Amino acid sequence: MNKKFIVRLSEEERGICEEIVKKLKGSSQKFRRAQILLKADADGPAWTDSRIAEAFNCRVQTIENLRKRLVLHGFELALEGKKRREPPTPWRLSIRSVMRRSARC
Repeated sequence: MNKKFIVRLSEEERGICEEIVKKLKGSSQKFRRAQILLKADADGPAWTDSRIAEAFNCRVQTIENLRKRLVLHGFELALEGKKRREPPTPWRLSIRSVMRRSARC
């Protein structure tokens, strides 16, 4: 099947991915993305998405999404992942706790 988004890593990008994999550097997600990008590289092994998914125990859609993110948004975002604008659950102070804190002062 023809791929819509083809991964072509530069020498520098390939070196960064290889260093992450070799030194087990970064988060587990970053490590896994580096492995996937190395295997998906058209100038390298050029594994199929199904073969990569089987090797790294993930879904084919995960591979497709990573390819798409690399092509559309660049290497850094593909490797690091999208950062959240705010935490998943915002920190809240109840009125009661604010009053207790102000009463202590």
